[in-house]
Amino acid sequence: MVFCERLSRLVERASIWLGGFLLMLNISDIVMGVTLRSLAGAAPIWTEELARFSMVWMVLIGAAAAFSNGDQMSIDFVVMKLPPRVQMLCRFFSVCVQTVVLGALIWLGTRNVMGSWKMKTMALGVPKAVPLMAVPIGMGMFLAALLLKRRGEKRA
Repeated sequence: MVFCERLSRLVERASIWLGGFLLMLNISDIVMGVTLRSLAGAAPIWTEELARFSMVWMVLIGAAAAFSNGDQMSIDFVVMKLPPRVQMLCRFFSVCVQTVVLGALIWLGTRNVMGSWKMKTMALGVPKAVPLMAVPIGMGMFLAALLLKRRGEKRA
């Protein structure tokens, strides 16, 4: 149990710190682009691409931290009205569905990344696999947070 709790905290902290860094990168990039547009009349084309990629990475990496802190969207007012055993069954079914969906996203995202190493982005010239890796990595962190949280709840 201690190992799962530590691993859960590690995933959560990595998600928070990485998401925070990406947020600062995104804001800095946007401010630079706006400032250059205002002062020089134009900004380098890569500023828009970097802002978009950092936003995608930030959201997908930050999803694990949001889940760990209970900040994800949930509509459970119907479930709360059900008897305790049915509530437990609903939670189990919910975890099963989430696990299957996240597993599919990881699998399909990985396949997409593997097929895109030779293609380059327009402005930055990096392999398209770099921005696409946000899906399997982010969803992998989310899946780890989900399973570690559920494992910790079972033992508590």
